[in-house]
Amino acid sequence: MPLGEFFAWVAEVDNQIVATSGLVFFQRPPYNGNFSGLEAYIMNVYTISMWRGQGIATALLKEIISFVRATAAKRLWLHTTKDGKRIYEKVGFVSTSKEMEIVYY
Repeated sequence: MPLGEFFAWVAEVDNQIVATSGLVFFQRPPYNGNFSGLEAYIMNVYTISMWRGQGIATALLKEIISFVRATAAKRLWLHTTKDGKRIYEKVGFVSTSKEMEIVYY
């Protein structure tokens, strides 16, 4: 991937990766609500089962959201499973007809 289009976050405990997430930036044609067209997509949020429920994924998501807010991207979005939906809602994502998103205006 070209430099600056993919970023990864990991959470470690005792030098072991226990959670991870990726972020991809991409350019769409400008549209109403996002005249720059720059968007960010969160992919593959995963926490090892024994570490779930301890706020690790939430902490990763908060870091990603802070990172994206400091860029020119006006939309941050993802697809979720039924099990993951509550975590994303907790950090500010809202459901659309196809995915969940945070839009920065």
